[in-house]
Amino acid sequence: MYPRFGDQTWITPYGLMLVAALVLCWLYARRRAIAAGLDTSHIDLAVPLIFIVATLGAKFLTLASPDDGNIVGEVYQTHFRFRLFGLLFIGFPVLLIYSRLAKLSFRGMLDVFALPAVLWLVILRVGCFMAGCCWGDLTHPVAGLANISDPELAAQVETLPWLAGDWLITAVSFPIGSFAYQQHLLLGLIEPGARSSLPVHPTQLYELVSLLGLLACLHVFSKKQHAPGVVALVTLAGYCVLRFFIEYLRADNALVFGSHTFTQVICVALLVASGVSNGILTRQKVTAQEAS
Repeated sequence: MYPRFGDQTWITPYGLMLVAALVLCWLYARRRAIAAGLDTSHIDLAVPLIFIVATLGAKFLTLASPDDGNIVGEVYQTHFRFRLFGLLFIGFPVLLIYSRLAKLSFRGMLDVFALPAVLWLVILRVGCFMAGCCWGDLTHPVAGLANISDPELAAQVETLPWLAGDWLITAVSFPIGSFAYQQHLLLGLIEPGARSSLPVHPTQLYELVSLLGLLACLHVFSKKQHAPGVVALVTLAGYCVLRFFIEYLRADNALVFGSHTFTQVICVALLVASGVSNGILTRQKVTAQEAS
């Protein structure tokens, strides 16, 4: 539950799991490529290309949502945030360009990478929990929230007050040096020298379990015949729904629209886009079947 392993900086818990996730995602994509009749050399070229180029998008959403830097002060501002949707927005056109140059079906390539991407996220959330990032809201009511002068900061750690109560059994406290600890310290919710943060929702584990369920459902769904691109769209829609609700329990993203975060706005936009696209692909498939 620490951002780093002791005093060293060349390797971090998150970075370690990021590499493990990339390797397993790579292997899984190769397996799906074989099942789809695709030369695995394209996977070997596309995976590192997409990952390297898409890393540039890791800071994209941080720039688009600068208020996130105020959540835990300078400690979080200097912490490299591998933003998922930043990866998506950069990785998507990279894969499109590669598919066009290699004369491959772009939608088919998206289907190949869809399930491996979910597996990548599952492993990555283990790294998030180890590093203490992506932490959750308070699980129990705290009297100190009433003393916070900025209501937005108070809402940040208790987005939906009715979700905090003594009835909750899923809670975790992060140690000194963690982001949750730093946030609670800056807000005056804990005293200097406290041994840990206040109990918070283990949102990393919530998402991990949800993703495993999503992956199982997608595995069954992908066994059936679908128009190219449908598996990828269903995967995107499924994740957006999960992430939208988990965001209510996360304390690491600034609220920009009432009790909603910038990430939730993106989730809604992507959910609508995936629904419209899925409808178009379905109609195209029906039209093609009728024509034949």
